[in-house]
Amino acid sequence: MLDRKYIAPLVVFLVALLGLCALAGRERLTKPSHDNHYAHLAQAWLDGRLHHEGKPPGYCSPKQRRAKKCRRHTYDDWARVWTLELRDGSTLKGFPCKTKDCQALRRRGVEAWLPLGLDHSLREIESRDIVSRHETWYVSFPPGPALAMLPAVAIHGTAARDVLLTCVLAALIPVVLLRLFDRERGITGGRGREHLWAVAAWTFASPAAFVGAHGRVWFTAQICGALCLCAYVSSGWNCRRPALAGLWLALAVTCRPHLAFALPFFVGEWWREQKGSRARLNAALRFAAPLAIIGALVMANNYARFEDPLEFGHRFLDIRWQQRMQEVGMFSTDYLGRNLRCAFSLLPVWRDGPWDGRLPRVSVHGSSLILGAPWLLALGLGRERCPQRWGLLISALAVALPSLLYQNSGQLQFSYRFAVDWLALVLIAIVFGGGAKRPWFPILVTLGAAWQLYGAWMFGRRPGQLFVTDPPSWPFENELE
Repeated sequence: MLDRKYIAPLVVFLVALLGLCALAGRERLTKPSHDNHYAHLAQAWLDGRLHHEGKPPGYCSPKQRRAKKCRRHTYDDWARVWTLELRDGSTLKGFPCKTKDCQALRRRGVEAWLPLGLDHSLREIESRDIVSRHETWYVSFPPGPALAMLPAVAIHGTAARDVLLTCVLAALIPVVLLRLFDRERGITGGRGREHLWAVAAWTFASPAAFVGAHGRVWFTAQICGALCLCAYVSSGWNCRRPALAGLWLALAVTCRPHLAFALPFFVGEWWREQKGSRARLNAALRFAAPLAIIGALVMANNYARFEDPLEFGHRFLDIRWQQRMQEVGMFSTDYLGRNLRCAFSLLPVWRDGPWDGRLPRVSVHGSSLILGAPWLLALGLGRERCPQRWGLLISALAVALPSLLYQNSGQLQFSYRFAVDWLALVLIAIVFGGGAKRPWFPILVTLGAAWQLYGAWMFGRRPGQLFVTDPPSWPFENELE
């Protein structure tokens, strides 16, 4: 007869999968999402290409506009690199500068370009010296999730059901967490019940609920990254499997590069558990080997595409925020205040439209984690000894910081979705610290789930009634100026 070791993870997987699929809805599960970049990247690999063939889906050409087949572009977050042929016979690959100074130059007949490669210095070219222009489109997101898509894309092409695949991957995360909790803490004394509430907190009472159920490129990347991060922690716990921990961290980085900042967790485990210089060296080499191999492959891929081993392509995104990115930077303390507000203090309102006073609306920038993951309050109340606590929390803070300094808040989102990158680390610290044994922990999980399930259900069905639409970027309207 099957015991809990096998039956509980299976039940958790099925409940999570069915719940996420219900949130996604039949229509989205049975077709590719609008932003299935990873399916296109996987198809490019299968065709022997590193770039996207032709225009991205949603591109509205002048001919289509004249035929009234479309009114505007509907693609989102595709990178575009231009190849210029110059009068002197040379070529330049790069992206146009869009700062105010560069716009002033353009009015004088001079174009400023940001070239590919390690040299990011601006190059000014007389417009009359440009003989021709050719554009090449790329998927600029780190390539890890495309590996997961390869089998489905090999069978179904770009029609592969990326939303369904994202739901499956998202349902595996609570399984990994449950196995870690049960293995290291046991299930006696009510701990088994604590673990089930903890995995429910992640799956349905955190931003992972709407992220896991809506499978577009940004969400798929975060789910894949979170799955690899949880597997990394499980493998690295007590430094039990250094090579596997290094592999999972490397794969996490191929999904979300800043997950590399979760390294302090393993360093702490390695230093505490490995005694003697030879044992430490052996464990360090086993951990570093997969990181070095996969890191070299990713850098080679980046160099082949953009002539820079550290460039994934986001610098060349064809988006409205390019001027801000070029003038302020992709990462800056200027964005910190806005992002902290989105994460912790942005609250819903009861106004606008026919649902006024009945159902709450949120900003397109999301809503506070205090509403969406109130179980975080248990972090400071755990009293059990946990040697891994500071490694987990330092890693969580390090992973969170790049997103807090990022030029984008994460919009369009119901809840602060960048927290999916680090919430699992905090949840693990809560469980091993004893915070989940508090009698009000299930109450907080239930309250968070009620909020997240409401948002995840409305997100793909009635977004016009979920988000504040007037002004469209409330409360950060100045960003649209």
